[in-house]
Amino acid sequence: MAIKQVWNDKIAKSFQNMTFDEQSQLYRKFKRQFDALSIYNIDRANEEYEAYLEETVMLACEGDVIAQDFLTYIYKKGRVELFENNLLRAYKWGIIASANGSKLSISRLKFFYQPAFYKIAEHPKLDEVIDNYNLTSENIEYFFGSALADMIMSVTDVNLKEMSQLPIIPEPFSDESLRELERVRDRVIENMMSLL
Repeated sequence: MAIKQVWNDKIAKSFQNMTFDEQSQLYRKFKRQFDALSIYNIDRANEEYEAYLEETVMLACEGDVIAQDFLTYIYKKGRVELFENNLLRAYKWGIIASANGSKLSISRLKFFYQPAFYKIAEHPKLDEVIDNYNLTSENIEYFFGSALADMIMSVTDVNLKEMSQLPIIPEPFSDESLRELERVRDRVIENMMSLL
């Protein structure tokens, strides 16, 4: 597996404890595998890209958080002449990666998480949660992003099994499906805060 050369099991196990910068550095190595695909022949490049994508999905479904995070980027961006961007698929992979400790995914999905962060900031239990978990300005976004992702996964079909059964090349997404995921995000905040 060409992509698996980017990291080893030791790196994957320590990924959660890495800083944002360390995670970003790994991500850039991972991205270079995709960027190295030749562009002189678009059909061949797309075939190679699809093979790398299939490999990445397989790794992500095996629980590899780096691959999960990278799929957030891939599906958000799309691929010219292969598939259009699919925000629903990107958000689902980002939620899975966020729940598994990817600071990159939490940062990458800021637009998705931001409305929830505003509601959390106004929550009456916020000070108590901050004290109980020793939260600081450096870790509060990652803490709540991860907790929110866990809660979304517990009440929806955003999970590795469901994602592993989807076709590698995504179908066009519906705005309504994306709005439903956003509604779930907004509904789980109260439950999440009461569990913390």
